[in-house]
Amino acid sequence: MVDAGDDIGQEALENIINMDGVKKNIQAQNIFHISGQKTLVRISSGGLLICQDYSGAPGFIRLKKRQLCIPFQNIVSIKCSYSNVKLKDRKEISKSLKMNKLSFDLFKTSAKIFDSIPEPLSVKKFGFVGSMPDCLDIHFVKEEKEKGKMKLKQVTLRHDDSDVIEWWSTVIGDMVTSLSKRPRHLLVFINPFGGKGRGKQLWENKISEIFKIAGIVCKVIVTERANHALTLLQKMPLQGFDGVISVGGDGMFAEVFNGVLMRTAQDAELDQNDKKTKFAKPDIRVGFIPGGSTDTVSMCLHGTTDPVTAALHIVLGDRLDVDAVSIHSEERLERFAMTMVSYGYFGDLMKHSEGLRWLGKQRYDVSGVKTFLAHKAYKGTISYIGTNTPETCLLSQRCGEGCSTCAAGDDHDKEAATEEEKESEALDDYNQNKSETNKRKISGKFLALTSATLTCSCRHTVPGMSPTAHTGDGATDLIIVHKTSHLNYFRYLFRTAFHTSHPFSLPFVEAVRVKQWDFVPQDKNGKHSTWNCDGEILENPAICVRAHKQLVPVYARGVYNPKFDKEKNVLEEDDFLDSIPVF
Repeated sequence: MVDAGDDIGQEALENIINMDGVKKNIQAQNIFHISGQKTLVRISSGGLLICQDYSGAPGFIRLKKRQLCIPFQNIVSIKCSYSNVKLKDRKEISKSLKMNKLSFDLFKTSAKIFDSIPEPLSVKKFGFVGSMPDCLDIHFVKEEKEKGKMKLKQVTLRHDDSDVIEWWSTVIGDMVTSLSKRPRHLLVFINPFGGKGRGKQLWENKISEIFKIAGIVCKVIVTERANHALTLLQKMPLQGFDGVISVGGDGMFAEVFNGVLMRTAQDAELDQNDKKTKFAKPDIRVGFIPGGSTDTVSMCLHGTTDPVTAALHIVLGDRLDVDAVSIHSEERLERFAMTMVSYGYFGDLMKHSEGLRWLGKQRYDVSGVKTFLAHKAYKGTISYIGTNTPETCLLSQRCGEGCSTCAAGDDHDKEAATEEEKESEALDDYNQNKSETNKRKISGKFLALTSATLTCSCRHTVPGMSPTAHTGDGATDLIIVHKTSHLNYFRYLFRTAFHTSHPFSLPFVEAVRVKQWDFVPQDKNGKHSTWNCDGEILENPAICVRAHKQLVPVYARGVYNPKFDKEKNVLEEDDFLDSIPVF
């Protein structure tokens, strides 16, 4: 009857926990051993608070000195385990069961007694010493917000009562599960050639273990040639995958999100070659593990090129819908781009660097010097439709995690979708009527034309090509650098790289936020540059570019911006917690 009572009590406890509103307000605390020391651990609706040096007496000041707050949304995994003491007891039991044949036969005969019991006994009810877990291993994410980095850490709570361990495991697990939609099955593409060929090694040595700890099942494909991932995503079944991940540089990620966008348009039977097509947002999310030469996308969306940080954003299921632009030539859709579309200096630089891949990251430095000295200007006409964004916003306003300009509703918010459709239709009507209100044409010779949809931050220019670009405002920043002297152009590059003064304030530079634009080369000798589209080369000089608001669902949060940080009094971790040294 005691066992039945235990079952009823456990069932009643679980029913109470699962009642509406109880999980949100649950409060509990207990004393655990952490690294051999008694430690008070509290659980609430927000997460765990670990306070070392608990004495049982009022000592708020002493408690505050050694506290760790672990929000539920930062918990990666929880697992019941056995301490070294329990494992030792289990080994002793195992040794005692190594009997001679006669003793073992007697043991089997005695064991048959239990076969007559109507209900099977669990390990817990059987009561062997050391058979029940006495530890709770918690893997969690520690954030360094100012650096944009995340680290995977571990803390182990030990308690002699296994009921306490199992209860805390159940409650914490239920709270974590209810918070966010985290990926469980991922399709991973690895570029074994990019970034000096470290993509595969990066996956095997670091990232795969992180996903394993988080309980994520991955199907891994190592690409064999350029556009391999793009081709596969057009035809392979994607049902059952929560996301598609690239391991490599910006070019690899461009393949992945281009493949997902084109597959979505294909399944929706959209005419991709029509410049006016309203492309559909994919149901499947994309992510990236940076392992290339510049890793601009990672800098723009995470604020760091750290691959572990990118992996943890995926593990936690962080969600951000990011703008992208479609690039059409006269006949067809060429591709999509997320960061930069650039002609002139940056197009020539990229084309020249393709022959210097053996130099790794340094190839851009060598190509940059050569292209700067060549100082080529290209003649053409650029037409654009502006957004009437004030110049002050282009010079000062910054985006980031929590930005109100880019705040997105739920993916299935019909009202937001209707507004987006109306805006797109209005833009079509606007173009058809050839209204000249916001339409402008500029003809001349240009050293560089750049369309920055994101900030385009990288190791060469940490602030980015357009430091105030937004991730989800449905626009792209068009930067026009007119022909000028070597010295003036050096001033522009220097300001862009180090931001001593704003590059847009130079007299030969124009910057405007636009919805769409097109370029037509006008050099009679057929002299033209190439387009640098997210690090990939496009040879056709005549293109039409159109911005699509929050088209690409990505595993990201956005770059940390103190202006939007709503959290107050964040408790820092102390040295008494053991971290995972590998990560």
